[in-house]
Amino acid sequence: MITIRNVQITDYEMASVLEDAVFKLHQEARPDYFVSQAHYSKEEFEELLARPVPISLAAVCGEQIVGICFGEITEMSENTFRKGRKIAVIEDLFTLPEYRGRGIASRLIEKAREQAKAEQADALELCVWSFNASAMRLYEKLGMKVQYYRMEERLNDEQ
Repeated sequence: MITIRNVQITDYEMASVLEDAVFKLHQEARPDYFVSQAHYSKEEFEELLARPVPISLAAVCGEQIVGICFGEITEMSENTFRKGRKIAVIEDLFTLPEYRGRGIASRLIEKAREQAKAEQADALELCVWSFNASAMRLYEKLGMKVQYYRMEERLNDEQ
C-alpha cells in the first residue's frame, strides 16, 4: 500500500536517491545544460523543508520512499505587466521506475493541489522539459494546460 506524507529531515538518504535519479534523467537528456554531477547536501535538503510554505511530499511503500514531490507556495508581486498572484510551484516530481503506472505521481500532484487550495493559491504550476513526453501526457491528463513555451537556439556547438 502506498501512503502520501510530508517529507521529514530523517528522509534525507532515501529522498536523495530519488533526487539523484531526477537529476540523472535530466543530465542524460540535456548534458549541454546540466552539470555532470549534482547532489543535494543535507543543508540544502533542510532548506527545502524549511521554506515558508513548502510542498514536500513523499509516497511511501512500507519503509521505502518511492515517489517525491518538492516545491513551494509563493506570492508573485504585481508589476507593470503582470497581476500579483499566489502560486504553488512544483519543482521536482519523480517516481521510481519500478513503481510507475500505479497513480503515485497523480496522488502526489493531488496532494500538492490540496495544499495549494488550503493556502488559497491561484494556480498550481510546474515546468516540464520537452524531452519528457510521458510527464507532459500525465500533466495534461490531470487537467494542466500549457501556460507558455520557452524556446532556445543553441549558439555554441560545444554545448
